[in-house]
Amino acid sequence: MRAHASLLYTPALRVASVAEPGRMRADMLVLDLEDSIHPARKVEAREALAGVDLTRAELPALGLRVNTIATYDGLEDMRFLLDADARIGGVPIDVVFIPKIAGAGDVAIYRSLLSRTSRPPGVCSFIETVDAVENALEIAEVSDGLCFGQADLTAELYAPSEVYLDHARARLCAAASRYRVPAIDTNSFELHDLDLVEAQCRAARSAGFTGKAAIHPRQVDVIAATFAVGADELAEYRRVVADYDSTPYGFAVEKDRVLAPPFVLRARRMLALHTADADAAS
Repeated sequence: MRAHASLLYTPALRVASVAEPGRMRADMLVLDLEDSIHPARKVEAREALAGVDLTRAELPALGLRVNTIATYDGLEDMRFLLDADARIGGVPIDVVFIPKIAGAGDVAIYRSLLSRTSRPPGVCSFIETVDAVENALEIAEVSDGLCFGQADLTAELYAPSEVYLDHARARLCAAASRYRVPAIDTNSFELHDLDLVEAQCRAARSAGFTGKAAIHPRQVDVIAATFAVGADELAEYRRVVADYDSTPYGFAVEKDRVLAPPFVLRARRMLALHTADADAAS
């Protein structure tokens, strides 16, 4: 799973609103069957996905968040996915986002089910339970990405302890980087103060997140501006790798930079995360 700077969550019941071409500015559209759908309307949401046509929507990538298979609706979501061969509206699903993960065994169940499709999508696991925080490394090892679910994690606590939430963020980001998968920050519930959204994005990137979820289109541009890795930055990573590979020294001091193994390793990892440069990132 390549890193995506911005992921726009849209309730499955509103899928028709994104079916027209030119509407999607985010790097990935994530259709949501979970929290944004009232329990009484889950069946209706799956029916909406079954009846939509997304072939003209020009989506850069498509994701689907399902309900946990510990629930009836989660089981029905997976049945829907298998019956649809992991496609929605004629478009293959790139990533399935799975909530309420406790450990690696949970991820294995989804992988086993999705392996029955002709083009199995990636699996992105939500770290939003106390168990998931403690098992973040083993979850990351078997996942294609990690998402932080701050609201659900906070609901498990007696109080929204910033100390513990920072601990959870650190474990998630360290686990994601250990296994070279994207780390997606929780969405912002701020819809009007975009300066606040920008500050949240900067804090998340500094913590080690590679992207952030949005719940409204007006948040997308701010998220993209903060997390996007541009062509110039990628070109510099390629120069670092090429220059280091061409020098006979293990450590070189140049006029405006130092070429040393830790910096070259970071450049290779960033290329692997944000590009298809298999040779440069190996």
